[in-house]
Amino acid sequence: MKGIAFDIKGNLGHFRRPDTTATQMTYPFITPTAAKGLVGAILGMEDFVTTDKIGIKLLHPVRIVAQQMSMLGKDSGSTFNRPTTIELLVNPAYRIYYTGEEYTEQLLAFLAQEKSVYTTYLGAAYALTKPVLYKIFPDVYYVPMEEQEITLSSVVPIAIIKNIVLKTDNYYCRAGGYLFQYKKNRTFEKSIDFLYEKDGKPISIIPKEEPLLDLVLAKFGRDIVCLI
Repeated sequence: MKGIAFDIKGNLGHFRRPDTTATQMTYPFITPTAAKGLVGAILGMEDFVTTDKIGIKLLHPVRIVAQQMSMLGKDSGSTFNRPTTIELLVNPAYRIYYTGEEYTEQLLAFLAQEKSVYTTYLGAAYALTKPVLYKIFPDVYYVPMEEQEITLSSVVPIAIIKNIVLKTDNYYCRAGGYLFQYKKNRTFEKSIDFLYEKDGKPISIIPKEEPLLDLVLAKFGRDIVCLI
């Protein structure tokens, strides 16, 4: 099975949590649904739904700052110009691993030619990014989930973890409430939580043999990645 990896980065990013109203809080890294949506933007598909799978690797440390922004409302009067607190990701960078039978070849052709039908951005229109092809993997294969130590280069869904193999220099964080699957017409199904290392270091775990969600481990060259 063929796979590819491409890099996206920018000065700013904002992947808004849907459960916040008064403040605009962000997830600490790109969501799986946003990563697949970015692929849809490259290919020119407005309502992109696919069974292809992606994995996410952090290339830069996670850094979030809070800013006050003056948001323009739709009505005149006292609420027209309202201050709003917004969280922003600083210098985000990710490697997206992609494989599957539907759009891998088409995506590879677009990335190789540095083409994109729609503008690509990191969660918000002011956070532009340009996807850059990193590598082609002609032989991606699935790794069986067995109860033995394995080291992953990607962020790790909590659903596959039986035990964490702690490393002295790692700074572990948990991120919850990510939407798991896009169904079409702005509808989503299930949620997923992640374990990640703040600086993007690999994470060693002992996986569950039968995770509850549809998640698989795959080997891209030397990297083992959890695909969503």
